[in-house]
Amino acid sequence: MSDWPAGQHLAEIYDALYGSLGAGARHVSTDAFVVRLHEASRAFGALALEVREDEVVPDPLVAALIGNSLAQDPTGALTLYALAMVIGPRLLVTLRDYLQVETDENRRRVLSHGSDLVVSEISAVGAAVARHEPLDDPAWADAARALVDVMDGAGMAESLGQRA
Repeated sequence: MSDWPAGQHLAEIYDALYGSLGAGARHVSTDAFVVRLHEASRAFGALALEVREDEVVPDPLVAALIGNSLAQDPTGALTLYALAMVIGPRLLVTLRDYLQVETDENRRRVLSHGSDLVVSEISAVGAAVARHEPLDDPAWADAARALVDVMDGAGMAESLGQRA
């Protein structure tokens, strides 16, 4: 068992992002979004390796949210929305909360690195979607809202939780 529950928790989240974004990217129809999903997958995979101490079971809620967004929108836009607007901000709050109580300097560096990478990924998503026409599709907007509702319904309205 890991001697750093926060690291194990983050490894599960990062691994879910790594696996689901990477596997889903090949099915996306918008080339720029394929690239962005692959790059995000690699970044989260590197973070997962940084914190992984034991076997990791990818976080099922995060993996399901990404999988659902890929299934609903073959362009990849909904998945980028899920990453940048639904999961990313909640992950940042989780990292901040862990950082507030962590005293070990090496772990604090790992948490800060994770925060920096999440912010970079959110920014990169913004840059990728800025080059595309905005979607004016009520069904897409409903699907985006449903992703938020899933997180809220799971008790993850602000963060992805913590482990003591």
